Amino acid sequence: MNKIELKNITKIFKTKEQDVHAVKDVSLHVEERDIFGVIGFSGAGKSTLIRCINLLERPTNGEVWVNGKNLLELKPKELREERKKIGMIFQHFNLMRSRTVAQNIAFPLKGSGLSKTEIQAKVKELLNLVELTDKEHAYPSQLSGGQKQRVAIARALANDPTILLCDEATSALDPQTTQSILALLKDLNEKLKITIVIITHEMAVVKAICNKVAIMENGHVVEEGGIIDIFANPKSEVTKNFINTTTSIHQIYEMIEEGNPLVQLESDEVMLRLVYSSSNTKEALMANLVKKFNVEFNIIFGNVEVLSNQPLGNLVIKVKGNKDDVNASINYVKEQGVKVEVLK
Repeated sequence: MNKIELKNITKIFKTKEQDVHAVKDVSLHVEERDIFGVIGFSGAGKSTLIRCINLLERPTNGEVWVNGKNLLELKPKELREERKKIGMIFQHFNLMRSRTVAQNIAFPLKGSGLSKTEIQAKVKELLNLVELTDKEHAYPSQLSGGQKQRVAIARALANDPTILLCDEATSALDPQTTQSILALLKDLNEKLKITIVIITHEMAVVKAICNKVAIMENGHVVEEGGIIDIFANPKSEVTKNFINTTTSIHQIYEMIEEGNPLVQLESDEVMLRLVYSSSNTKEALMANLVKKFNVEFNIIFGNVEVLSNQPLGNLVIKVKGNKDDVNASINYVKEQGVKVEVLK
């Protein structure tokens, strides 16, 4: 059973001037224990979409299924109970300044039926989980941005949710702190078996932690899939633009357009871009090219990234030889399951 299923979600905000279609007929499936990223530029509709999951925003049309229940059909009391299973953290932390770290974390447990002693024990457990045991009596003003977000995460976990929603949770943090928060979220995903949905405008965040991603533009999901597939075979222009922000492969295309000497070819050469993963690199691919075909190759650019615990490689090479041998070598590479793009 899917943890989250959004069916044909549309959200329209009515204003005096005009109706604003923030989300337009979006359907998404987030499975149990996914770390699912939703990425888009400002105004794409991603934050509105995530707020539809816990009905902070009620969709104009569509269905919101969480843990097998359509939240839109629940009575207020039933909805409150289901919301306890959905934690949420925000870009600007939303901590209460007049309360200590422990009091902030304990706040969602008000009315839970737990005794004061049980609440204190739960708070200590959560502080340990987010590695802030020494900040129990501190106030938010005494904390760094990363520490504030750790408190917010602990608070979101107070009711033992099965789902954690993260709305631009690292956007206010510096790069190093961002990495530590992402590492914490990944650890929580594994330890607590919690499903995480992350809204972001940074592809680096998606690359660091997500196993699946949906790309939004103008209220629509324009592309969706496993992180390896999206990075290896981006289809929409907006997806390619996001990927270009986290890799230097786009510089090769710029060098070709500029006529850089490094990418100039002789009459019997072609330039190829190879995209490969661990599943199609069991053979010594480049060595076999030389052995099997009368060609030579020269590496222009290469990098390997690890996405969702799997390597994904990009290689730009010049292949030299007669036309038939070059074409045969290209077909051989394709037969190994490697994506081949003729750049020049």
